[in-house]
Amino acid sequence: MQDVEWNRMSAGLSGYIYMFTTSYNVPIEFTSWTTGRCGREPGILFKLLLIHTVPLTGKRVQSTKKSGIPAPREIPQSISRERVSLRDQQKSSTAKKMVTSASTSSLSTLSKHSRGSVKTKAETVAFDKTLLESQVRELLAEAKTKEFEISKLRMELQRHKGKDSSSEPGTPEGNSEIEGTPAQSGDIQVLVGELREKNGRFQRELATLREENQALKQKLITLESSTTLVTSSRKHSVNGVFPDNTTSDAVNGSHLKTTGDTKGSPLHSSESSEFEKIPSLSDSVSSSIKSVVPSGTVKELSVESLTDRIQKMEESHHSTAEELQATLQELADQQQVVQELTAENERLVEEKGLLQTSLQQQRERVELLAQQNESLLQRLREQAQCNEAEASRASRVAELEQRLAEQVESSRFEREKLVDIQQQLTGSLRALEMENQETEIAVKSLKEEVELLQGHLEGEKVAKDEAVRKAEEQRLATEALRAESASLKAQVEVERQKIAELKAVQSASDNTELQSLLKAAHEDRDKLELSCMELRQELQQVEADRQQLLERVEKQEQDHKANMLALEEKNSDAENQIKDLKETIFELEDQVEQQRAVRLHTNQTILDLENQIKRLEENKAELEKQIKAMNKQMKDETEEWRRFQADLQTAVVVANDIKVEAQQELRTLHRRLQEEQEHSARLASELEQIQGARITTGPAFEASKTAVEGR
Repeated sequence: MQDVEWNRMSAGLSGYIYMFTTSYNVPIEFTSWTTGRCGREPGILFKLLLIHTVPLTGKRVQSTKKSGIPAPREIPQSISRERVSLRDQQKSSTAKKMVTSASTSSLSTLSKHSRGSVKTKAETVAFDKTLLESQVRELLAEAKTKEFEISKLRMELQRHKGKDSSSEPGTPEGNSEIEGTPAQSGDIQVLVGELREKNGRFQRELATLREENQALKQKLITLESSTTLVTSSRKHSVNGVFPDNTTSDAVNGSHLKTTGDTKGSPLHSSESSEFEKIPSLSDSVSSSIKSVVPSGTVKELSVESLTDRIQKMEESHHSTAEELQATLQELADQQQVVQELTAENERLVEEKGLLQTSLQQQRERVELLAQQNESLLQRLREQAQCNEAEASRASRVAELEQRLAEQVESSRFEREKLVDIQQQLTGSLRALEMENQETEIAVKSLKEEVELLQGHLEGEKVAKDEAVRKAEEQRLATEALRAESASLKAQVEVERQKIAELKAVQSASDNTELQSLLKAAHEDRDKLELSCMELRQELQQVEADRQQLLERVEKQEQDHKANMLALEEKNSDAENQIKDLKETIFELEDQVEQQRAVRLHTNQTILDLENQIKRLEENKAELEKQIKAMNKQMKDETEEWRRFQADLQTAVVVANDIKVEAQQELRTLHRRLQEEQEHSARLASELEQIQGARITTGPAFEASKTAVEGR
């Protein structure tokens, strides 16, 4: 098929060459000047025709950014097959993952049954639970980002496939789409470097074409003398190709056929690469040339690499989903264990509380009985002392009367002293109240100053925020200017390339229209350079303004810090003064209260002594009655005390047994807690390994994505 297409293309090309030779009276030999060395590469005359016919047709020369040869039409079938294979692989991988997830779920259920009796502290388990939940959230966020990247890559793959299917080999729209894709996806600097390299190669090719053109001119000068050959070349066919379209089929079987088969192999020679860079002469010729070379292998490789990467990412996504399911199952197990442990802990706490309450009740009862026993002993001792003091009672009454008289005289003297002290304290209290009022006035003034300074501080903060906002706006403006300058630089480079191409075309053929285009390109270049200079000056001005704003912000921050320090010092001094005044007021109030208490105490002692004499006589009769009752009560309480000692011994034995059981249960709980902590540590290490794998795969995926976009 490719041989037939090549023959058809060569027939159309030979017809066009025949028209050119008849119109310009140029006798040529078709085989040596049109087919080149290998028979399938364009000859030198075809290149010259492409250069010389540009001013005749009025079309501008456009350098293609890609190879210009579209992909073969078998790509959608291969892509559909790859899709089917990918679906089969995904089904098999999902089946495997279901098996692995089932195994992990069974293992988790077994571990759940084995850990059913594990009881740990609630705080450590809650901490492990929160840690695992945070790690699960991180893994879910990573999975969402991976899904977004996979969907983005799928959209790009579909877009590339749609472009491959929509762009036909000979249409200029397909060529424009092919030319537009690397400019959108690649970087501007890389494209500029590639265009420079292409420009250099194009200039070298032009130099060789100039040499060949000179040689052809010499041959044409020698051939102009023979007019008979010109007429014969008009009438006869050029290498078996007639000007009539009916004889073009006969040429298909001529010597233009080649023996090599180029199916699935791109052209790698230097002349083929140069042939790809030359613009198309017409839609028929460009379509026939582009249908020969299968340049879609590069796109096939990029599509295959994209599908492989998408498949790998989906597999990693499925694995992360399985790991998340396992971790969620572990979390559920941990939560159930926590619930069981909390219930067990509550039960133990209740039992402990009951035991403690019972022990406390027994202790209180023991203490109460001991207090009653001591009170009875004390009463017996007091009774004995009262019996002994009956003899000395009369002397004590006389002494008490004498002491009472002395206390009355001393109380009168102390009362006079207290009145004097009270007057002094009232005077000092009034002075302190005056000082307190003055300090309150000073504090109010300080508060007003603080409020004023806070208002200034808020104004400074607002100014600072405004300066930061302006700096951000200036930064955004500088970034926009930089982007605009970069785009202008790219336009300047494109215009320079166009100027170089126009100069090359002008050297090949003198034409007024090309000169006008060259002048217009020069004017555009001058305008772009002037705009670049203006943008650079604006960028420098913006940078200077930004630096000034930053300096002003730093200065305002320093002033703000100094004002804050001064305010803090003033506030601390005022607070210290207020504290000192309050302390002095409290001391004076304490002194007044002490004097009042002393006076009340003296009065109370006098009344107590008077009442005590009366109570002693009444207590004597009551104590005699109580001694008899106490003797009976002591007998009863001694018997009850013996019974209580026996009960207490049994309770102590039971409490010791419960304590031993609780200690054993605590040991088992500690051991199980250690096992759970080790298990949670293993889970945390596995999660860290998964996160590390995600982090390592992330940059590789980004690099592959940028490489695909660059292609």
